[in-house]
Amino acid sequence: MQVLEQLLLGIALFAYLAAAVFYTFGLAYKRREAGRVAFVVLSIGFLAHTASIVVRGIESGRMPLTSLFETLVFLSWCVVLLSIVADRRYAAGAAAIILVPTAFFGTAVSVLLYEGPQMLKEELQSYWLVIHAGLSVLGYAAFTLAFAAGFFYVVQEDLLKKKYEQVRTLIHVLVVAFGTGFGMYVGYLIADPTLFEDAAGNRVYGYSGADWTIIAIGTAVGLGASLVLGWIAARGASRPSFANRLPALHVLDRLSFHSVLFGLALLAFGIVSGSMWAKVVWGHWWEWDPKQTWALVAWVFYGGYVAVREGASWRGRKAALIAIAGVFLIVFTFLGINLFVPGRHDFN
Repeated sequence: MQVLEQLLLGIALFAYLAAAVFYTFGLAYKRREAGRVAFVVLSIGFLAHTASIVVRGIESGRMPLTSLFETLVFLSWCVVLLSIVADRRYAAGAAAIILVPTAFFGTAVSVLLYEGPQMLKEELQSYWLVIHAGLSVLGYAAFTLAFAAGFFYVVQEDLLKKKYEQVRTLIHVLVVAFGTGFGMYVGYLIADPTLFEDAAGNRVYGYSGADWTIIAIGTAVGLGASLVLGWIAARGASRPSFANRLPALHVLDRLSFHSVLFGLALLAFGIVSGSMWAKVVWGHWWEWDPKQTWALVAWVFYGGYVAVREGASWRGRKAALIAIAGVFLIVFTFLGINLFVPGRHDFN
């Protein structure tokens, strides 16, 4: 069944790449037929992706949500699901320009990290796994959609106000930031630092000189590639005619807000269910585990977003900028924290 699982993931991977190309072409040249083809191809990839998760679940006898491979596969699936919802429900297919490449890279990394199902620790053999991990990861995907809608809100507003240089700067900076971070994380995965316990019993990473060199090379490659891609994307998206190809401002604002509310509710349930699970397994509701703590920080951040939006009328651009900033917190919570501080929620 592992061969079938890998085949299905491969189909999803190539479908996402093709869909990203068609979406980009359709948006760049205002070709509706390209957008329709992109949606069909994306749907095929999503079905293959879904089937791969089902096959993995049947083979392992559980919901595949424990290793880095399994979690990236599920996160990428959630991102595509929400991209389809945004397209059908909000007529915001432009969000796919960000969401589909995100799903592609997530799936690509998971394919590189592929491993067969592993036996779970006794503490993980619980129905709480599906509730806690599943809801949290879907919440992260919702915040990614909020970022995409917020990003295009700022781009659309600047284009309408003829602030083309601001559009170029925003796009270039964000592409470079994500590209550099992606390169660094791939370098970390290749380096695979040693995990051990110090004298106090704390789990820590041991980085050798070779590990740091690999991470630096990955970071440099990510930086270089994103500088070029960011320049190309910034030049294309800063054209005046691009504004006609994006959803209206009120649509993007509503989509971003609804995505934050959805993600906030899911993350809340994820945190609460995790605390209940921790009480059963560890005997404590809360242990200030690094990822547990940063998930709470993320929830407070987005709770503040809702508070200032509704209480202080921080809507439109201000709300969009908060949604853009928030995704960096989500990336750090999901992946970045394990670069520095291992804990019970890391993938080792």
